[in-house]
Amino acid sequence: MGKVSLEEAEELVGKDVRWSRGKSRLNSELTPSQIESIVNTPKGSRPDPSSYLSKEYIDAHLAQFDDGVSVIQTEWAYSRYSETNGFVGVPDDNSLFVMPKNYCDDVVASANGNVSIIEKKLGFQEGYFSDGGGLVRIDAPNTPDLNIRIPSGNETGANKLWSPGGKTSGGIPEAITNTIPLKDTIITRIDIN
Repeated sequence: MGKVSLEEAEELVGKDVRWSRGKSRLNSELTPSQIESIVNTPKGSRPDPSSYLSKEYIDAHLAQFDDGVSVIQTEWAYSRYSETNGFVGVPDDNSLFVMPKNYCDDVVASANGNVSIIEKKLGFQEGYFSDGGGLVRIDAPNTPDLNIRIPSGNETGANKLWSPGGKTSGGIPEAITNTIPLKDTIITRIDIN
């Protein structure tokens, strides 16, 4: 992974999560130099978010997930891993990146079938979803078993666009849960262009 410049970190700090339906803006109050330092720390050695985010911010951030969590996967990844394993998530470190269900509603609606908009909002590189045979949305209630938490960037699924503070590079709130049994989810295919 390449180093993040101070200018790129300043851009990440300025992300506004109020991109639709008047959602409240949460500000992690991380400085550009803090973001730069955390992102440039090697994956596997990044600090626990509780060491740089206030308890109030963490609680407010995680409250956004009270009405449920959602994840979007390619049809290929869903059939190859989730259906085969009977759960969604990465077993290596018992983790799954999720977004609040209401934000997923907004992302899917605003994309209107355009995969590149979904990729950008969720913090994936362009083309990440394009060859996956379609998209699958997985929704689950937020229960204590999920062990919801703010990503540290050490998770197996953290990509080079990961940024500290619990938002995708596209400004969507994100969190980590434990793997989720498919029997506890609702599966929906997303119409794409």
